[in-house]
Amino acid sequence: MEDKKIEAVKALLYNTDIEVAKESIIQMNDSEQLYLYAYNYNWDNGFDIPQLVLDNESCELSIALLIFYRADGIGYLIDKSDNENLPKWSSFIECLYESILRGKYPKGKIGFKNPLSEVEKYKLKKQITKEDSIFIEDIAGESLDIE
Repeated sequence: MEDKKIEAVKALLYNTDIEVAKESIIQMNDSEQLYLYAYNYNWDNGFDIPQLVLDNESCELSIALLIFYRADGIGYLIDKSDNENLPKWSSFIECLYESILRGKYPKGKIGFKNPLSEVEKYKLKKQITKEDSIFIEDIAGESLDIE
């Protein structure tokens, strides 16, 4: 990834007003920058910006899966019931789960290494449906996992 792109994402993450960052995410047309932003996003800032990343036309499956796991999607895969104590999370993760299963996000050039250990994958395979297997597979492609 070009240094110029990395610096632009750093500026959005650390030196930009939240409203300016939101507008920049909406207008961003580079999947690499979206991935890098999602990879380094501070989840203390809520679900608004990750949702903007997911709604961006340049969002690829690898980005959606990254956000899914960073938002504790594993908890949702294990127990798909609504969490009354965390309604925003529950709504966000359920919508993302459904979008991924419906094929909203295309596979692109960016790779994704599933964060689960082999033991976690094995246990999860016993609990999930065949269609859910997309959540435990890696995606071949360019690795952008940098901080």
